[in-house]
Amino acid sequence: MSSLLSALGASKDGQPTVFTRWTGIAEKRLPALIALVAALLYLLPVNQYSSNYDEGVYWQSLRAMQQGHPLYSSVFSSQPPYFLLSIYPFYRVFGQSIAAARVGVAVFGVVGVIAIFWLGSELIGFWGGVIASTLLVFEPYYLAQARTLEADGPAVAVSILAVALAVAASRRSGATWRWLAALSGVVIAYGVLIKLFDVVALIPIVLYLATPLYSACVEGAGRLRRPTASGLRSGAREALPDLIACAAGGLVTTIVLLAPFLGSFSALWNQVVAFHTANTQSLAPQLSGKGDVTIRSFLMVGALALIVVGLAVWRREWRVAPLLLWLVASIVTLNRLTIYFGHYAVLVAPSLALLVALSFALLSRALGAPGGRWLSLAVTLAILVALLHSAITDFTPVNAHDVGSAANTTVVAGVPPNAQTYLAAINAFTMPGEVVVTDDQYTAAQAGHGVPPELVDTSFVRVATGYLTAAQIEGVIERDHIRVIILGSDRLSQIPGFMPWLQSHYVVAAHTGDNYAIYLRVASGPSVA
Repeated sequence: MSSLLSALGASKDGQPTVFTRWTGIAEKRLPALIALVAALLYLLPVNQYSSNYDEGVYWQSLRAMQQGHPLYSSVFSSQPPYFLLSIYPFYRVFGQSIAAARVGVAVFGVVGVIAIFWLGSELIGFWGGVIASTLLVFEPYYLAQARTLEADGPAVAVSILAVALAVAASRRSGATWRWLAALSGVVIAYGVLIKLFDVVALIPIVLYLATPLYSACVEGAGRLRRPTASGLRSGAREALPDLIACAAGGLVTTIVLLAPFLGSFSALWNQVVAFHTANTQSLAPQLSGKGDVTIRSFLMVGALALIVVGLAVWRREWRVAPLLLWLVASIVTLNRLTIYFGHYAVLVAPSLALLVALSFALLSRALGAPGGRWLSLAVTLAILVALLHSAITDFTPVNAHDVGSAANTTVVAGVPPNAQTYLAAINAFTMPGEVVVTDDQYTAAQAGHGVPPELVDTSFVRVATGYLTAAQIEGVIERDHIRVIILGSDRLSQIPGFMPWLQSHYVVAAHTGDNYAIYLRVASGPSVA
């Protein structure tokens, strides 16, 4: 046993041991290896077929942008502008396909992995960064969102980078490093303009930048104490410049990035903010049991948090507080969402990965080195199994319209038979590149067809909230002289008044027998009021 411990720790004569030599090699190679594994996992499936409805919406949005249609005033978008604008350069450069767009998402995913390695290293040390980044690479929701054309993955990746910058700023003093705090504000403002739920990352950012205030409340041994007035003033003088720099960076960035949308700001606000408020008012009665589903799904996550809290209190490691509050804020945010899709759970991935890494460090110190390393590793692996079980067990859909969760999004290497049937039917009745109206945007794009920019999103949510009406659809169809309408679901058919109008103007040209129908224009008829 003593020989094993000697091999793990430092030798008596001070010479490097097997353990220390291996550690030195790992510190040079592991970060690059983790980033490479992440890149391969995220990039290899970019050309695969997916049944994810949102991907079709965003794919058609990018097609419309390529044709010169501006966001909000023309292209309907329920996300802040810098999701699609950030992915658009990748879409243009890599071939204007779904694979090209997913390359952009994957790049954000790798950036998030690198950022959490940096963040973990700053907070916990090198191995903390290794554990946190490895967990994030394989975390099921982050893995899915790093190769799916949705805003969640890029937004979370950017939020991790913003927190990492804040932590780096808090660990360095002087005006020379203040730019890190300002840059943290810049990055989190950009993240919020990718997806609004990034605001939860402001909690750890502010807390870490306010670290000097914490020192006034803690004694050298880690015990809490009543702060003195002079200590608080000193801490405030040290923390305030960084907090101001962060706020200034965020404010300036928000103004600069939103400036191009001043002319269409009312439309932006209506689609990004008011639209989601309307969700709350119109869909809340249908989703009354959502909170219970979310809470049940996070029971094991809560157990993990309690373990880390206990260890932190025992070891007087108050640095865990910002991570726990980040996790709590993320869970509360998810639980307050009116419409809850499983992929939103990626919001908790970074704080959980960091908490697991921190638990490893706390256990290792508590149990002593070097023998405690193995016991702490065993306990950490047990925690990891519980965490992965919680993540893999997808949240139960709250209604039949929840098609965005990881469990009911099908991704396959080739085009499945039913999709091949739909593609063949579309190709048989359309001309190359013809603009169509459809509620199956993905298959239409796959067949090479665009849709009117106002109708890139025909989701159940947009229909239920009244943001899409029969009169709107009819006006777009008449304006663009749409010849072909494709119904691939019951989204459009649920709109009051649309089916009578459709049947009076179009005739069914093809029907696959599974509610997939193609309509061709035959005559004019009375309009829908």
